[in-house]
Amino acid sequence: MYKVCMVLGCSLFLAACNQPAVQSQQQAELQKSTAMHAVLLDQPNLFHQDSNLKIDQQFNRAENPTDAQILVEQTQLDDSVRAIRTEYQLKRDQDSWKVVNKKQSYQCARGQNTQTFQFELCP
Repeated sequence: MYKVCMVLGCSLFLAACNQPAVQSQQQAELQKSTAMHAVLLDQPNLFHQDSNLKIDQQFNRAENPTDAQILVEQTQLDDSVRAIRTEYQLKRDQDSWKVVNKKQSYQCARGQNTQTFQFELCP
């Protein structure tokens, strides 16, 4: 009987400690209204890939920006592609950010052009 009570007590304690964090509606709306969220909607697996990642985010002004540029660079992808650079131009549309332009370029690991980024796919 003592063992059963201990098992049930431990199970109840662990279940109570493992409650999911409830996000407030305001926090959820704040996250959806960022420029980076718009990029993550375009690349949902960005943080799930095993690659080095560099993100540069710039706004047109410090307070209440209306334009943004986000540069995402992924490196160490495979033996033919050294890096992929994706440039996003975003504009604020009321409370959310919209991607207005996206350019993707590649730095090849082999071939004639291995030092700079190019818009053509790597050989």
